[in-house]
Amino acid sequence: MPAHDASALLSTSVEPLRHGSAGQDRHYIVGRFSAWEGKCRSALKLGFDDAPDAFVLYLPSTNAPEIRAGTQSFPTTRATGFLEDLAYFDELTPHEHSNHIGLSFEKAAMVQQVSELLDGPVTTDLEFDRIVDLTSEKGLRLAALGHLVWSCLNLSEADRLSPAAIERLFQATMIALLEVAPNSYMPRLEQSLSPAVSWQVKRTIEYMHSNLAQSMTAALIAAETGTSVRALQAAFQRFKGTTPLGYLRTIRLEAARRALLGDDGSRLISDAARNGGFTHMGRFAAAYYQAFGETPSDTLRMR
Repeated sequence: MPAHDASALLSTSVEPLRHGSAGQDRHYIVGRFSAWEGKCRSALKLGFDDAPDAFVLYLPSTNAPEIRAGTQSFPTTRATGFLEDLAYFDELTPHEHSNHIGLSFEKAAMVQQVSELLDGPVTTDLEFDRIVDLTSEKGLRLAALGHLVWSCLNLSEADRLSPAAIERLFQATMIALLEVAPNSYMPRLEQSLSPAVSWQVKRTIEYMHSNLAQSMTAALIAAETGTSVRALQAAFQRFKGTTPLGYLRTIRLEAARRALLGDDGSRLISDAARNGGFTHMGRFAAAYYQAFGETPSDTLRMR
């Protein structure tokens, strides 16, 4: 876990906006996570070429008027963090005389964490708001975790915690980020589903589980369970927060994962997919990776 130049590891180009020394970074990589401390002595522009598929959290150590991501500007103070998906911008301009701690989380790791918290697959893109409020109690704890991660890394190798311990700190920070930063899965992560599920939903779920490998449409499901498509859609949105077919996709992915993990399950990915109702292997593999942050082959190797 040696220290590196951050620009080398994040495939960045650094362009000073004035003459003189632009700044310095030290960067550490631990598994699917990384951290660095940026010190900008003068205004500079960071260009990201072939950036990793990751979310990056900036925790300012000093107040600065703003940070620019592409053509947009965002205020940055010690009370405000900045979160960015590297897939959506290729240029970052921190303000001069600003310091920050940066934390990077691979998207696959973040998706896997959401999947574990939901105890189910992630079926739509994970999206965050860019501004992170660090003034709430949870926000303060998130900032404290970020600084703890950095303080545990920025030591001599002899004094540093093991990579396994630091990975756990990153994971704790990731969970805190999911709780603090508004994101597309926050309602589900916070949701406490009512046990009083309607009879239409209960009957439909039983039918789905009994016929998992069969082809199904919303109209067929409604007809088999004695209700209308409209009533079924409304019931699932109310009690499960998704559509009937969205729920079906979720339980199919869960069934395939159980088959790949179980000692008595299939050792062939194609069998697990077909038994779960997937007929196109390429689409199954893509949906599985999006849902669990790992490939079916990765899951099979965990046995």
